Amino acid sequence: MRNLDRILAAYVRPRTAIPFAAPDGQPVSDFLVLLVSKQAAEEHLEILAEAARLFDDRSFRDRLRQCGDSAAVRKLFEGSLASP
Repeated sequence: MRNLDRILAAYVRPRTAIPFAAPDGQPVSDFLVLLVSKQAAEEHLEILAEAARLFDDRSFRDRLRQCGDSAAVRKLFEGSLASP
């Protein structure tokens, strides 16, 4: 996106899983939306790799589903990110 001065991320969990042609045949119940500037292409790929690592971890996914509000979701993500 033009004129975006930082990467923005949003985690979305719909009330009902959405049918999707996923390789495992399961409906989608978690979305991670990233808004990035054109200049942040490499950082964008690093964030996607980190997100893939997190969502591959069953323990993380279980803890994420237990979060009751956005503050808890944010705290979990911040506490789970790999150190720079």
